[in-house]
Amino acid sequence: MPNVKSEAIREWLGAVRSAVSMYGNFFFWLFREPFPTRPIGQQIVRVMLEAMGVILIGAVVQGMMYAWLAGWYGGKFSVINWAGAIVVYMLLSETTILIAGVILASKIGTAFTVEIGSMQMSGQLDALRMMAVEPTQYIVIPRVLASILCFVVLKAASDGVAIASTMLFTRWWFGISIPIFTQHAFEILRHPILTTAYIRCAIMAFFISINGCGLGFYFTGGAIELGKTTTKSIVMNFLTLLTVDWIYGMVDTLTGWSVV
Repeated sequence: MPNVKSEAIREWLGAVRSAVSMYGNFFFWLFREPFPTRPIGQQIVRVMLEAMGVILIGAVVQGMMYAWLAGWYGGKFSVINWAGAIVVYMLLSETTILIAGVILASKIGTAFTVEIGSMQMSGQLDALRMMAVEPTQYIVIPRVLASILCFVVLKAASDGVAIASTMLFTRWWFGISIPIFTQHAFEILRHPILTTAYIRCAIMAFFISINGCGLGFYFTGGAIELGKTTTKSIVMNFLTLLTVDWIYGMVDTLTGWSVV
């Protein structure tokens, strides 16, 4: 048992070292020529196609959940007129960020780990180096930058779908008219709330994609080890997601950036 625990600890330390090493490698090659414009465009299309459907479905589920909470507790405490404002604030400032981040981490982050790990295992990264192509520039940087850009767009789409589905379901289930729902809802749509929300999305996407790429880029072993590395990518990104959200929220609260 002690040997098993020590082996697990070594594996996790190796995973952390891989992710940390990728941060330095990424910034070292980010501003060097040639800039991978075409691969970035390809990865933007890929990330949007793979993540859009799942994130929008998650937004509809969030809308259903908040519709029930708004209708039930709004009627119970006679605050129906303010239910829309509360729902919109929660969706924009926190919920859609976390749910979309979890989906991005589980779908895109792990895909990066598997893809790049498979390239490493099959010698494709070494083949790129033999052709005088730096793998970080051609493989990692496009995925990271595409993830940052796409996550901001996907978050905006998730916001719209979640709010719209909340209004429709509160109308359907509780008979709350859309004018009543929106009576105070969009009074909170002030610049700082949206700005800080999308900045948080960009930061989360950066960490998620870097971790996923790093674990694949420095991967060693076979198929079994790649499966374990993929699991580590999911866990590490979930923990990173929660940590970034907590730290950013704490700093935001202390500085008052997004105070309504």
